Amino acid sequence: MTTIEPRQATFAGVLLLANRMQTHYDAMLGDVTLKQWLALTVVAAFPQPAPSTAVVARALGTTHQNVTKLLNALVAKGLLEFTPSPADGRARQVSLTPAAYAYFQSQEALGERLLDELFADIKPRDVATCADVLDRMSRALTGEGIVPPKPGG
Repeated sequence: MTTIEPRQATFAGVLLLANRMQTHYDAMLGDVTLKQWLALTVVAAFPQPAPSTAVVARALGTTHQNVTKLLNALVAKGLLEFTPSPADGRARQVSLTPAAYAYFQSQEALGERLLDELFADIKPRDVATCADVLDRMSRALTGEGIVPPKPGG
């Protein structure tokens, strides 16, 4: 049997963990999938309305087509709305609805509990090291860190 070196294990581990987290948390979040929750959270990080679907796609590190599918699902659930961009008639701005604010408020305690459970046996310095390593891996791959860029950045 071939020995798996740490870089290979880390590469595979990131992918496996992402899949496991999606499966686990999709079951806990109800009507919103983990990927939809992330898209909603990214939109919430921008001043409202978010400048465009393209800006949200860049912040999520995904394609315009993929983010449009995610955002359309959230529009259908009443959590987001699109409005024409006054700066570019072809672009659509993205805004949270009152239902999105209510969703965030209703899920806050669950979110904290899930993070507490996930990181229960991990020391804060190890979490910080992990975040730093993931950020450097992202920068090596795309030139951008794991934290979405600031609006206008």
